[in-house]
Amino acid sequence: MNIPRLSIRQTYAEIGIDTQNAQLAIQSPPGQLDIKQQAATIDITSPSGELSVDSSAAWSALGKGNHLEWMNQIYSQLQSVALQAIGKIVEDGNRMAMITNPSNPFAEIAGNQMNEQNPVEYVGEASNLNVKLNYEMRKPEINITPHKAEIQYTAQKPQISYTPGNIDIYVKQKNSIEINVSSYDWYK
Repeated sequence: MNIPRLSIRQTYAEIGIDTQNAQLAIQSPPGQLDIKQQAATIDITSPSGELSVDSSAAWSALGKGNHLEWMNQIYSQLQSVALQAIGKIVEDGNRMAMITNPSNPFAEIAGNQMNEQNPVEYVGEASNLNVKLNYEMRKPEINITPHKAEIQYTAQKPQISYTPGNIDIYVKQKNSIEINVSSYDWYK
């Protein structure tokens, strides 16, 4: 028995899409910067220091100092010189009073008086500390006058180029339906 056979075939539609990306190019040249600054003005004043030298003690030690001070120096020694002289006279008198002394005290005292030194000191003690130095330093005076900087900036515009993208949409495959009728034998 032949029964007609129906066959249906279908194909789906396909859409194709081709894209091309957009392109963006940006170039930004640097701006121009101009800086001018005048150097700061510096004014320095350095006053001289003051040196004082006191050599009065050195001149006094040499016996060429102030006359009043020299006389006061001698005067201050006179009391002790007088006491020493009185003590010497007493000592010499006691030696001369000793009759039992085998030596001649009169000759010894006379000989010692020839060699005696004057007990009064007319000059002072020599020393490197007799000269006194004093230096007074003065600070320098510093005045600084700053100057402002002059800054000028010129900006440059960026260079921009843009190429738009492209989209191409098309039918890659059309849809279709195919219907066929054929005979079919069940016994074959």
